Amino acid sequence: MRFIYLLIITFSTLLSAESIDEQLQEAKDYLTVKPSKSYEILTRLQQTTGLTTQQQIDLNILIARAALPLDKLDELYLAVEGLFEYHNHPYFTENITTVTSALGIWLRKNNYLEDAQLSFECSYQHAKNDRLKLILNNSLALVVRQVNNLERAKSLFEYSFKLAKASRNVNMMGMTSHNLGLIALEQGQISVAEQRFRDALEYFTSINKRAGNINTGTYLLLTFVIQEQLTNFQRLYAPISRKAQAFPNERSHALLTWVHARYLDLKEQKPSAAERTQLLQEFAYIVDYREQVVVEKYLAQPMGILLALEAPKVQSSRFDAPWFAYVKSCDFSQKAS
Repeated sequence: MRFIYLLIITFSTLLSAESIDEQLQEAKDYLTVKPSKSYEILTRLQQTTGLTTQQQIDLNILIARAALPLDKLDELYLAVEGLFEYHNHPYFTENITTVTSALGIWLRKNNYLEDAQLSFECSYQHAKNDRLKLILNNSLALVVRQVNNLERAKSLFEYSFKLAKASRNVNMMGMTSHNLGLIALEQGQISVAEQRFRDALEYFTSINKRAGNINTGTYLLLTFVIQEQLTNFQRLYAPISRKAQAFPNERSHALLTWVHARYLDLKEQKPSAAERTQLLQEFAYIVDYREQVVVEKYLAQPMGILLALEAPKVQSSRFDAPWFAYVKSCDFSQKAS
């Protein structure tokens, strides 16, 4: 009788483990099409006890991946920090490229640019295939862009696009096209930016990547209002707006609100005092300085709205965490000092 009881308990545990794996797979499946759903599943799983070490590693990797398109940078960092608790586990080492790449993104977005480069270089060193190397080349290009070397960044993105096209990596073709659009926009080449965003939107649509659709679609709408192409704006706005409303990203909502306000302004529907106040409130969600500059130059100025911008300073101190010693040495076989 005791044997049967133990067998039932063991079988229940196996079912539980299978259920966790199924939920992790479901969260992974939603990453491209609906990262908010992934995040919801993963948040529930965080409350689950009895996860194996491999499941904990998978959970934190997926949280980091889902947090990025949702602009949940604090959660991304906590997930990466949690991953380094398992630095001696073989499964952690298997996924080191993903871990250090996620860390590099957080470092770049927090202006630890030298440390971001270190993290991406370490990722590249451990990359197992050309697909991962392509992603990391794109990430390094973003760091180069952030230090204002636009021509080198453009060259790196163009190289990434060629590699992506050769390997038929549609997602990366969309990402690099979008980034080339951003550079063209910064350089005042609006028609070039429009075409780059059109290309990127087509790529993201073909793989049903919702975050890419919304972000690139909003920037394409921006090029339409800059060029006063109101008919093109009208055609695209409704589908992008519907997707954005179902996507919990305050920064995306804020940028789209500003773009739409400028469209209405061009239609002689000037923003009221209350609407101006709302736009200023929405602007607080646009934290990327380069994006702030775009909003100020192409949207706020034409509407006569004054924005006070303060350029972010690159961190004077280096990033410091005990586990970052592994990344600096790119050696995960020893304990950090």
